[in-house]
Amino acid sequence: MHKIWLLKLILPWPYGRLLTGFLLLCVLLPVFSLGNSGDIENTTPALFYSLIIAYIIPIFSYITAKSQEALRELRPLLDLQDSAFEKLRAHLDSASFRTIALQLGAGALLGFIHMSFIRGSAMATVTGALAGGPEFVSTLGALIVWIIMTTVVSMLIQQASIFARLGAYHVQVTLLSTRKLLPFARVSISTSLAIIGALALFPLIGIESGMNLIEILPGAIATLVPLLAMFIVPVWPIHRRLAEMKEQQLASLNDRIEARLGAGDSFFPESEVLEEVAPLLAYRREITQVSTWPFDGSNVTRLLFYLIIPPLTWAGAALIENLVDWLL
Repeated sequence: MHKIWLLKLILPWPYGRLLTGFLLLCVLLPVFSLGNSGDIENTTPALFYSLIIAYIIPIFSYITAKSQEALRELRPLLDLQDSAFEKLRAHLDSASFRTIALQLGAGALLGFIHMSFIRGSAMATVTGALAGGPEFVSTLGALIVWIIMTTVVSMLIQQASIFARLGAYHVQVTLLSTRKLLPFARVSISTSLAIIGALALFPLIGIESGMNLIEILPGAIATLVPLLAMFIVPVWPIHRRLAEMKEQQLASLNDRIEARLGAGDSFFPESEVLEEVAPLLAYRREITQVSTWPFDGSNVTRLLFYLIIPPLTWAGAALIENLVDWLL
């Protein structure tokens, strides 16, 4: 297992993530700006390339740390030996050499395919990159962004899958203490945060080089689809277990209540029967109110806040583009 190379870029100082993002932006923006040309259709989206890299690397480090924290919180509930637990913990920020190589290769291939769509053919992409100048910088930027995003998305899905396995097989569940399962919800929301933030940056492509769906849609789709998986995968197995337990508990309680009430001969149960049934009725009310999703109000509010960010940025980008067109 090797620690993911993106995490090694984070400075080991106080506020290291913020400093790393700021330095990346300062270094990358001038480099990618070399790809700008007078032709708006061939302009490199330098600000987008710089911002998404400067954003995604620190936020990936932050989310990985939050996933490790959630795993530690769940440790008392897990029926795992220490060696198995440590192996799972290592998979949150590490991968095999083969996996890392696949991430790099897949990202480079997707970036090359994307640029081939933009330029019309694979040969045009290769020819333009070899010619140097703005086209080389634009192609290089696209490849770097696709490689980094592919690595991040792959690792976040791996983290989500780890918590899914824990929820399905290893965590101890009781219906009246579901608050202990909130780490599953935090992982679900935090892993989604990285992709939501990345989606909010995509309108920058249209502002810099004109609204071109071929440039924007492939990347947006490639991030939106994993977003749905990252949100549902960590919590779905534990939701299924809670739902099954709740259904079984309610069925058992209903059988016991009906059996006890049916023991009397009169229409109205005797007081002794009511005294025996009352605790069962109270317990049934408690079980009925138990949520089978490991979310609370604060988690739902945070998620809703995150979800409104991309639509606002896309709407803002459209307004800015229309305003610029009107002024010119």
